[in-house]
Amino acid sequence: MRILLTFILLLVPSLVQAFETPKALLEAIYQPYQAGKKHESLDPFYSNRIKGLFIDHANRVTAETVAFETDATPSRAFNPFLDADNALLLDVVISEPVLLGDNALATVSFHNFDHPSLLSIAMVKEADGWKVDDVTSTGAGENWMLSWLLIYDPWDVK
Repeated sequence: MRILLTFILLLVPSLVQAFETPKALLEAIYQPYQAGKKHESLDPFYSNRIKGLFIDHANRVTAETVAFETDATPSRAFNPFLDADNALLLDVVISEPVLLGDNALATVSFHNFDHPSLLSIAMVKEADGWKVDDVTSTGAGENWMLSWLLIYDPWDVK
């Protein structure tokens, strides 16, 4: 009985995925990509606000707009941490997050195969730990902000 209880207690933190620091959150996001692996879902990393924006965006997509969608259209399948379908990240550098109360900002740079990327990641502390509240790409030729794409979808033709 004691072994079973110990096993259950060891599983609970991995199921909850609470991140106590912004740096721990970013390290958890980028660690699998450095081994060429993927996350099953990015939802545990997103703030309630970003999750709501994804839901609002999905609700606005109609049968008429589906014909115009491209890979640039944000959906739950869009990975703003990579902006790519496949990943083998090299030279990953996560800056020390700047904290301002329950908000934090950090930059992440990496090469995905041979493609360089530079992202700014805004985070917010929620009841269950730190979560990503926005992602901004400032790399050469790739300038976008996740929340802007979700709110003002340039591919959403009405």
